[in-house]
Amino acid sequence: MTKWLLSLALVSTLAACSASNESKQQANDTYQKSDEALPAFMPLATGGVNLPKQDTTYQLPQIKVQKAQNIDIRPPENPLAIIQNSIAQFDGERALIAYPADKQQVYSVTQVQRLLKEQSVSCKLDGNKIVTDWAPTGRTDDIGKTQIRYEIEQVSSGGYSALFVSVLQMKRDDVVFTPNLADKQRYSSDRLNQLVGELNSAYHKQAQALNNSSFTPIQSTFATDSNGREALILAAPFNQAWAKLGQVLPQLEFSIKDEVIGRGSRELKYSPTGAKSWWWPFGSADTSTGLEKGTYFMQLSALGKQSAVVITDEDGKALSDTRAQAVYQALQNVLAR
Repeated sequence: MTKWLLSLALVSTLAACSASNESKQQANDTYQKSDEALPAFMPLATGGVNLPKQDTTYQLPQIKVQKAQNIDIRPPENPLAIIQNSIAQFDGERALIAYPADKQQVYSVTQVQRLLKEQSVSCKLDGNKIVTDWAPTGRTDDIGKTQIRYEIEQVSSGGYSALFVSVLQMKRDDVVFTPNLADKQRYSSDRLNQLVGELNSAYHKQAQALNNSSFTPIQSTFATDSNGREALILAAPFNQAWAKLGQVLPQLEFSIKDEVIGRGSRELKYSPTGAKSWWWPFGSADTSTGLEKGTYFMQLSALGKQSAVVITDEDGKALSDTRAQAVYQALQNVLAR
């Protein structure tokens, strides 16, 4: 009899520890159990006394509330379009998000590789494709120790770029198995959402830091670069100088037509609209010494904790000494504000 009871207890324990993880995927809210029967109380005997009826003025209406179904708290099983003007989907094998090409420097395999290294995930970059080593999923509803090898690829075409995430291999408790379609969709979408979300956060944090730094005054001095051209040395690192110059150039009636921050270059259009109280155009109204209307280029170079800016004409030639002195003097004045 004792052995039979022990066997029954063992079976009950194994049933409770089954492979099902549904309890981890739903919210255990007490509201879900509120439809259970409430205790009922019998009225007390009146003993022949006629009791007054209850006033119904403030009685709550009896409304039958339809109870909601269990809430699924798992991460989305589809990729989310969390980049502006983007499209996200799962094509049966890979989770992908397509976005405009002007954002491909922010959402690129190079940035993804940096994130993976910060998460201590080993990976190998080959062209526009990343293959990771075994990495944890980061999900709390997994059974056992689940690890995945991912393939992440960036493709560009027709003014758009796309990031693809696919599951190469999966293993649980060191046993490799072939993932089914549901596993591929869930884990590839989850990893893509995580990567894009962290890239979004890093991009907005950097943009906010640049915007704040653009209001800080920058001191500068005149110098000559290695090519013998007049230059302005800024007492600020590259990112701060780049943001500040983007703020002050329109004040000098330079409109920014194109820019490539990776090269530190900007294409400028100079078109003076009228006289200023302290400069026009740049110290002289005489076009032989002042700056003429036209296209110019700005080149910003990093010099350790400092940076250097050089202004050239549309042919890439250095400005004359007089014009260069006038332009850099005007820049020095507005940068110091």
